[in-house]
Amino acid sequence: MRKTVNLRLRSMPCRYSIAITDEPLFASLARIVSSLSPSSLFVITNTVVNRLYGKDMSSALEGAGLRYRSIVLPDGERQKSLDTARRIYGRLLTYRADRNSVLVGFGGGVVGDVTGFVSSTYMRGIRFIQVPTTLLAQVDAAIGGKTGVDYSFIKNVVGTFHQPAFVYSNIGLLRTLPARTYRAGIAEAIKYGAIRDRRLFSYIEGHRDDVLHHAPGALMSIVFGSSRIKAAFVEADERETAGTRTLLNFGHTFAHAIESSTRYRVLHGEAVGLGMIMAAQLSHRLGLCTENVPERIKHAVRSVGLPTSPGGTSMQGLSKSMDYDKKGGVDTINMVLLKDIGMPLVYRMDKRLLKKTLTEVTL
Repeated sequence: MRKTVNLRLRSMPCRYSIAITDEPLFASLARIVSSLSPSSLFVITNTVVNRLYGKDMSSALEGAGLRYRSIVLPDGERQKSLDTARRIYGRLLTYRADRNSVLVGFGGGVVGDVTGFVSSTYMRGIRFIQVPTTLLAQVDAAIGGKTGVDYSFIKNVVGTFHQPAFVYSNIGLLRTLPARTYRAGIAEAIKYGAIRDRRLFSYIEGHRDDVLHHAPGALMSIVFGSSRIKAAFVEADERETAGTRTLLNFGHTFAHAIESSTRYRVLHGEAVGLGMIMAAQLSHRLGLCTENVPERIKHAVRSVGLPTSPGGTSMQGLSKSMDYDKKGGVDTINMVLLKDIGMPLVYRMDKRLLKKTLTEVTL
């Protein structure tokens, strides 16, 4: 089975496609790469993905007559850094990559973000393809052209907008994910249901067992549904200048603070789950929604095995981390809150009031 989401942007002369498929691994990827006629090809991945799928990738590309070089990074969030980007630049220069070269980001969100950042800045921008290998990357991170690296434990503070030439999401790659990593990805799908699609939210509520057990039909539904929603937001507001794309940050203001304050001991998806609960509770405290909304959000997060309490995280640490949030000004912050499931709004809030309210939120 194969489903395709097409994404058209004003900044690009043509659309690019997001393929969601359960075909044999990389069956069509080599053809897609060949269509770009790269002068040279580089696959950027990490040690875990390379061990699991490096030979399959090699067979697919070399079987199509494509020569490439691998750049294999250590695994982990710490690789999302300027030092990593610098090392990749060095490899590209050593192998004489030019403006017609193509990079393939083959991994989860860290690999995809770093590959996108390098491709956007090397020779002022070259093409890249996203091959996401985690559920979180397939439903969210690989789509939309946000690239970036962390700096001094501040998440995504250095980055660019640079759209991929193609996104290849094969759900077969999700079978080998550790359970914790897989569950973390479900949080982003819950987010899309919460901000845009009540049916998707209800589907996850009603099919938790199918989702948790990697049922192909369930995976195709949530990856396709999330990709379609993300693409629509990006088309409407590619660079977050109109305010529409800001809605994708539901739960993320708190999530990024949780990640920074715990030095990434909490996975991004886990932090998003916690952040959505906190944002929904804040929505209720401000009188924007009924009590049923935070209850449903918390139940959905808990039902797929995600944590609902940030154990060991101090509210003081969260407040300090939120001072660096990019979504607002010096004294205010733009919070994405809910009027109901599928009905978000952007609420401009004084940071001091937010921090005071934060101490009253219970998890």
